[in-house]
Amino acid sequence: MTSPDPEHLLSAALRAQAGGSPGMGPTPPPPPPPARKRLPVAGVLVFALVLGLAAGALAGVMTVVGPIW
Repeated sequence: MTSPDPEHLLSAALRAQAGGSPGMGPTPPPPPPPARKRLPVAGVLVFALVLGLAAGALAGVMTVVGPIW
């Protein structure tokens, strides 16, 4: 007995899959994607600005005062 031709096997499987099951209706539409939340860009920028100013002020004070420690 010879083995079935792979091309015929594949085409038969695709035809069977495309036929679907009897009695099945159309698939329901997918749910809408969830609403996206906005990123806190302004808060992060303000925090970075304040942190940079504090680090700069500390470095300036340490430079002006000199090596006391």
